Amino acid sequence: MIRTFQSNERVEAIEFKDLSTIQPIISFTGMSVNVAFAPDGTLKSVTLKKDKTELVAIPGQFIYKNDTGTCGICNYEYLAEKYKEVTGAEK
Repeated sequence: MIRTFQSNERVEAIEFKDLSTIQPIISFTGMSVNVAFAPDGTLKSVTLKKDKTELVAIPGQFIYKNDTGTCGICNYEYLAEKYKEVTGAEK
């Protein structure tokens, strides 16, 4: 689920939880992805790539996109501190 947060700047974010969130992340960012697994087979990280940009997220982190289309990686705490979540609110 894409969640919306805003302050003076608006960002949308999607949580990288597990393999089921890979396709929504690709659709959301427009970036290609590589998935890394630990030796025991657990999901370790996802690397997003587009042109010279490369972002690495671990499960539980959020991939966000701002008004200009720039993507980044952060934890929920960062979003909660900087923005008010407005998911589902009237716009």
